Amino acid sequence: MRLLATIVIPPHLSASGAVNAGLALSQALAERCSVDVALMAQADGEARLGQATIYRRRATTPLQALSGRLPNKFRTLFYRSDLPEFVRRGPYDLVHIHNPIPTLEMRRIARACRRRGLPYVVSTHGFVELLSAAHAYKLRPHERIALRLLMRAPLQEVVDHAARIFALSPAEHPLLKQLRVPDAKIALVTNGVNPFYFGAPEASELAEVQRTFALTAREKDGPPVAMFLGNHTQNKGLDVLLEALLASSRPYLLIVAGKKRETINYAGYLARCRPGQRIIFTDSVSDQQVRALFHCADLFVFPSLADTLPLVVLEAMAAGLPVLATTVGGIPYQVDASCGRLVPPGDVEALRVAFEEFSTQRDSLRIMGAAARERVRERFDWSRSSDEAYRQFLSILSESAPR
Repeated sequence: MRLLATIVIPPHLSASGAVNAGLALSQALAERCSVDVALMAQADGEARLGQATIYRRRATTPLQALSGRLPNKFRTLFYRSDLPEFVRRGPYDLVHIHNPIPTLEMRRIARACRRRGLPYVVSTHGFVELLSAAHAYKLRPHERIALRLLMRAPLQEVVDHAARIFALSPAEHPLLKQLRVPDAKIALVTNGVNPFYFGAPEASELAEVQRTFALTAREKDGPPVAMFLGNHTQNKGLDVLLEALLASSRPYLLIVAGKKRETINYAGYLARCRPGQRIIFTDSVSDQQVRALFHCADLFVFPSLADTLPLVVLEAMAAGLPVLATTVGGIPYQVDASCGRLVPPGDVEALRVAFEEFSTQRDSLRIMGAAARERVRERFDWSRSSDEAYRQFLSILSESAPR
């Protein structure tokens, strides 16, 4: 079997959970069949990932000249690349499409598959974000029209002709029903977690992040240390987190990791901290720094407004952190009462109350962190996910063989 995995992503968001998940599943599948990965990127390049080959293909948008005048959320809709050419030229038996945005490019790839008579499957990375974008991004009426024409309609076309839809969690079944996907086309192929995050950081790695971000060793009776990691986009709920903690009178240290965005007034948030409260905005961080920062924290906080099955939640849990998050997408499939707490999305007061309760339960946090680690180990494994994906691929090819 020769598989082409296409990862559809605006190049400036290539450091995302959807990309990492697509690469990790492809790497695991490459132990079972021949796998090429074609990925939208800033520039062309080629690399190896285990037994898979990655082709990074330069993506461009005709609206680049409007950078600074037109928000990214609109310019990204029109990024395109030569990924459809890989479908047209390559010696592939099946195509696996990851991530739905830019959806017009996703549709071009799916149409190229149909012209060649190649079956394709679609993983649901980003489906919740796309289908709830009107609420998560607080879109105005004309923006909702653009959403329907440029995102919802192309996604519906892609889904209609897919051989399978790989859902990341059972929570997506109602969402897929909205897209008129029959049960027979849905397979559960969830995310796994990189074993790297189960390991402890080297002493030198801990010392490096402590020096870089002016951190001190955690103290048993010191203020609680909470951590957020993700894109600083509106749908991740970072503003909700900051407002919730700034409304608290309790002392704390909040580590906000992820690339900074020009549209956020970081200095304004820092100026509102009360005595005993401290917020650190790290900007971009490496995987080694992320793991070390996990081990500097007591709690992972992820108040997302729209997410499908965030990989970063699994990574934090693998590192032994309990999770305070929201009831969106597949997060309730990741986090239960043994290892965290969930609050309604966008509810500043509920988030504040939950955080303050956790801040007085340090021993409980350690117990919940151990439970989080075991839950990830038992439920989320790339090898098991690739087994199910491969089984589905064989079934698809056997179904299409008579044609």
